Amino acid sequence: MEKQVTNELCSFTELEDLKNKGPYDMIFSNFAGLNCTGELDKVLQSFSPLLKVNGIVTLVILPKFCLWESLLLFKGDFKTAFRRFFSNKGVKAHIEGEYFTCWYYNPSYIIKNMKDSYTVLSDEGLCTLVPPSYLENFPKKRPSLFNWLKEKENKWKSKWPWKSIGDYYIISLRKK
Repeated sequence: MEKQVTNELCSFTELEDLKNKGPYDMIFSNFAGLNCTGELDKVLQSFSPLLKVNGIVTLVILPKFCLWESLLLFKGDFKTAFRRFFSNKGVKAHIEGEYFTCWYYNPSYIIKNMKDSYTVLSDEGLCTLVPPSYLENFPKKRPSLFNWLKEKENKWKSKWPWKSIGDYYIISLRKK
């Protein structure tokens, strides 16, 4: 597989500078990496030249609203509860000692920017009903409720409004 898999270090906004320009079968971005750019429209536009016809783009992104984060309002954590609402110009984020700016994008933003060249294959919420990983004690404290929430999330994750209000969403599109 070594000859079939390559890697290069470059910014999301400089994909046109890749040495190996494909065309690729798939573009995949996980763990909300694309939320680290305020120029997502530019990044999305750079996919087409890199992707084969019928190629797949799969993105995991943080939306502008998260049900679980908004519920932190009731614990008095106003900053976390409302941070996604005021993110048009980016908000400061902090993970493992690193500070950076984060933007939030709804699935409709991806679809709008890619509709001319791509067809949506799927769009589903992640951690919509199941608590996000930062609430790690929830499954231990409430195992029955956690299992019930997992069952419901698996059933409803592709339906409105659940597909748009999780901690993340995963969207897949096929190039026309």
